[in-house]
Amino acid sequence: MSRLEERYRTLLRLLPAGYRQEWEDDMVAAFLESMDTGDPETTAYLADYGRPSLSEAASIVSLAVRLRLGADASPRSRRWGQAVRLATLMAMLTHAVLATGGVAVALWYSGKLAWLPAPAPELMLTGPASIWSTTWDLAGYAWLPAYVALVLGYRRVAQAVALLAIAPPAITTAVAQAVGDVPLTVSPWALLLVDVVLLLAMAAFQHGVPPVPRRPWLLALPIGVVLVALPLFILQAVEPALRLLDWPGLAGAAVTVAMAVHLAVRATRRSTRTLPWSLAFTLLAATAFALRAATLPDYHDQAQRAALTTIASVQIVAILAVGVPLAVSAVRALRDTPAATSPPTPAP
Repeated sequence: MSRLEERYRTLLRLLPAGYRQEWEDDMVAAFLESMDTGDPETTAYLADYGRPSLSEAASIVSLAVRLRLGADASPRSRRWGQAVRLATLMAMLTHAVLATGGVAVALWYSGKLAWLPAPAPELMLTGPASIWSTTWDLAGYAWLPAYVALVLGYRRVAQAVALLAIAPPAITTAVAQAVGDVPLTVSPWALLLVDVVLLLAMAAFQHGVPPVPRRPWLLALPIGVVLVALPLFILQAVEPALRLLDWPGLAGAAVTVAMAVHLAVRATRRSTRTLPWSLAFTLLAATAFALRAATLPDYHDQAQRAALTTIASVQIVAILAVGVPLAVSAVRALRDTPAATSPPTPAP
């Protein structure tokens, strides 16, 4: 077996085992035939040093997502696919709600919304923002059109716009930490990693999967702004104690409350339709737990270290207290779903 074939077979490990058992040899033969240039020396060189092209790798990754999470997946995998799409939509909705609320809050902080209570003096915008902060703010607002595009079925557009929301904060954070303008902390990079995973998770919205119900997900945006974003920011500005809740803490609190509500609803509706939601909340709980735990070291040099650490510990306990029972019940329900079906034919 050549090194090129080994590399290609390693790439094929992304595919489900049943599919590989049925089609791997045929796919390898077709790939090696496509790499045959007709020149013995060039072909021998590629056999030792060649690698699958980026387009070939992307094709395999796309096929793996479709087989594991899409319309061609097994019944059990389709449940996971639904869960990934639901979790992605909820995370995107959170970003969109905060982006929409952020516009109103920026106007409020600048004194342009006189009908709202005046913000605390330290929150008033007194000077021109730097190019870095302006870029950061504009990038964050890109989550709103990205969410709308995803709900409307334009996955590639949503991914492209979400990339615009991710790249500028990553650059500005790297520059700011490199020159010493801000201390080295875990939080911005942990949040960036979550956003990158969110960007990749949009691949689960492939052709052939059920379309996103537009009306409820679009209505959820203004409802979330009115009921969550604006009151949260106003309360944080008015009540100093609430300023101890950072973004990982707020995310953990939101996920915990959402899981508790879901458990209460599921107790009255024992339906298989709730399984994808249970799995989705399990994914969100795992993400919130990892984010909260990873950002704890950032409190080491804080003046209110004891209070922040205590609050974070309570948040971790709350996530586990609600998330673990939900995960256990979801896994038990998932076992009743068939694990596999007959392997599908390869995509043309």
